[in-house]
Amino acid sequence: MIKFFRKIRQKMLTENKFSKYLLYAIGEIILVVIGILIALQINNNNNYNNERSLEQEYLLSLQAEFKNNLNIINNSIQENEQRIESLEYLLNLFDRNVLDTVSTQKISQKFAPIFGSSIGYIPATGVLEDIISSGKLNIILNKSLRQNLASFNSSLEYLNIQLNAMDFTEDKLRIIFYNKGSVRKLVMDIGFMDFDSASISEKIDNKRLFESAEFENYLLAYYLSAKATNGPNLFGRIKAEIETTIKEIEQELVK
Repeated sequence: MIKFFRKIRQKMLTENKFSKYLLYAIGEIILVVIGILIALQINNNNNYNNERSLEQEYLLSLQAEFKNNLNIINNSIQENEQRIESLEYLLNLFDRNVLDTVSTQKISQKFAPIFGSSIGYIPATGVLEDIISSGKLNIILNKSLRQNLASFNSSLEYLNIQLNAMDFTEDKLRIIFYNKGSVRKLVMDIGFMDFDSASISEKIDNKRLFESAEFENYLLAYYLSAKATNGPNLFGRIKAEIETTIKEIEQELVK
């Protein structure tokens, strides 16, 4: 095409037909510009298709990660429900009439969910953090989904601040139990382990913990904290955000 126009141009110049040559020159420039625009459009289309392909990869990875996190938060909520049930049971034992009807083995079983683990939630965030740190979150076209993904870490930070504030109460409970109770008797009662040797703590009755007003105060405070954790502002909030994010991801994947 260019060679064709070159021959016409040379002929026009030879015949001194400048006006006609100018028209052909303009036409040649227009063709070059059109060619450049077409090339740019093709390149843009290729970039767009590459980004959509990468978006699909991200969405699939995020879907797997957030489904895993949903399982984790459900387990955390269930575990905390067991903790709450045990705390409610133990709080009733400050009534001496109720305490006298309960065995030390039963008390130990109710202490196990409380001292066996702390209230917590540790999600997987590797995929999300990689996308955000690489600056490629904008590849995800859905604005609402982008905002939910961007704010998820902030929600986790808020949750951790609240959980860390509860550590003081939990630590105080442990200290009082260590001072006035018997860990040895607790682990033996729940069948966690046996001891061959005798101990000065084996004669301690953990029922005497329920004669301490200080222990009751911290046990009640811990109960209120555990109830609040499973509420709509903490674990409930995280679960709702995860479920919303999963739903939006699935909607994008079927488009």
